[in-house]
Amino acid sequence: MKYFLSLVTLLTAISAQAQNNTPQNIEVNNNQLPKSNNWTYFTGRYDVNVNTGDQQIPATLNLRMKRDSIVWFSVSANMGIQIQVAKGIMLRDTLHIADIYHKEYYAIPVANASQYLSIPLGVQQLQNLFVGQPLIDTFSAKPFNNSNYSAKLVDQLMCYTTISQPLIIESKFAQPNAETKKENEGYSQLRFTEISTPNKPKDKAILEHNQWLDVSSESAGAFSFLPMGIKISSTTAQQTAQVDLTLTTARYDVIPSYPFKIDDSYKRKNLSQK
Repeated sequence: MKYFLSLVTLLTAISAQAQNNTPQNIEVNNNQLPKSNNWTYFTGRYDVNVNTGDQQIPATLNLRMKRDSIVWFSVSANMGIQIQVAKGIMLRDTLHIADIYHKEYYAIPVANASQYLSIPLGVQQLQNLFVGQPLIDTFSAKPFNNSNYSAKLVDQLMCYTTISQPLIIESKFAQPNAETKKENEGYSQLRFTEISTPNKPKDKAILEHNQWLDVSSESAGAFSFLPMGIKISSTTAQQTAQVDLTLTTARYDVIPSYPFKIDDSYKRKNLSQK
């Protein structure tokens, strides 16, 4: 089970700190980060490679999302043939995960999952990961844990720093260019996010969004651009792991169902204590 929670952990945050060359401080108007999309539904299929240092695990992730409401997923391992090994659904208050291989089932309150993983975790944060938006949505009326925000220009990237105790979250954006300004004057693409905590300097979660593609035509304006590649790494004093995701197919129409059924053959389990 911890493998799946580790995957969720890795699926919640971005990469290498840029050199801090006399950064220029920039006012953050209304505490709002760059954001531009109008999506309601998203269906995606990703090729996945999990590298834990001593082994590499190829897999496939199928994803269905309804904005601010549902994240549904299934994970299949590539063992010559596709074998479904896990499935899950996150609603606003509960994360349901089925470990199909071991016939185990977990129903985890989102608040408990956030505490267990020591990161902000919810439907919005998980969805933002896949659509290339910052984890902390400062367009919300109530930011996570009354976070404080600052912004500066570092090595041609816009660096937004969020202090949400006990976490420091840095989101680095490319500055708007001629192509992105056609869609939205203030739009810029998220490139790196780093989550760290001062009392554990060796522990970091790093996420990189890359290969941004203009999908405005095929998505009928639901998205301007989407990241085709997502690289997620987690580093602790004990181990380093990395997950690479490549979007292979995407749809943007209404999703008719989010199938998740647990029968009597599954054993109900609880999270172990940290």
